[in-house]
Amino acid sequence: MYDKLLVRKRRRRRIAELVTIISSFGIASLVIISFLGRSVGTFTVSLNNSEVNLALIEKENSTAYSTYLRINESAKFIEHSYDFFKYKLDVLDDEETPYTYGEFEHTYLDKTTGQIKTGTCLEFLKYTFYVKNVGSKTASYDMKINIDDRTRSDDNTGRSLDDTLRVMVFENEPDSGEHNYLVYAKKAAENNIDKDGNKTDREFISDFDPSSNRETDKYPLAERFLDGNTIAQYNVSNFIKNEMRRYTIVIWLEGADPQSKPDIDYPEGATLKLGVDISAHENANS
Repeated sequence: MYDKLLVRKRRRRRIAELVTIISSFGIASLVIISFLGRSVGTFTVSLNNSEVNLALIEKENSTAYSTYLRINESAKFIEHSYDFFKYKLDVLDDEETPYTYGEFEHTYLDKTTGQIKTGTCLEFLKYTFYVKNVGSKTASYDMKINIDDRTRSDDNTGRSLDDTLRVMVFENEPDSGEHNYLVYAKKAAENNIDKDGNKTDREFISDFDPSSNRETDKYPLAERFLDGNTIAQYNVSNFIKNEMRRYTIVIWLEGADPQSKPDIDYPEGATLKLGVDISAHENANS
């Protein structure tokens, strides 16, 4: 016998690799896969305009307008925790903080060769960008973060990486000085209790009180993925000429999630493809 609560509370770091691919339809996609000795990859964001002229930029004062942004050569992932994020939100949501901010040197066992190796890993990936109306028409746009594809592990456990995936999304006006955000997670495997005392299938962002499974200020619940394929959707209207919105997306695998299964190895062979897709159009009231 073992203490189930103790197992749920244990932490274990497992490495995963983050790469991206572009689908045949040109949608930028992010792929998180378990570490099997594969090479590192990239992170991309794409924007499609229709009758309006919006642009993506990486710096608030930049004039390097684009509909496509890309990070090259991201390192491999290792499990991390929200507990380390909540004290530095202003640092994360900052264009001057590089996407490599979550990198560190890690020693691990290469299961393919059986050798102990040291390499650069990511505890999380953060990426800050801006959406700007560079045209003359008032616009609207929809930003979706989707799960485009997934495969389960081939280690006979049937696990999926989205079981422990966390996506933190900051959405703020550049000059506001605010760092408002939401964290999204897959629905919980068992009911939890929200602050109002109601049962909910929302998962805890990270740690929880095992005696009650109840949400508190110390143990907040995440927003639930919208459905099986959509993590989050943001809708902006009345986006006037020269208006800007800053986004920072932080992605990690939560080591305190009950589905992290600390008593067994990482979900070998599991893959998860995420896509950030922004669609712009003329505002309905223009």
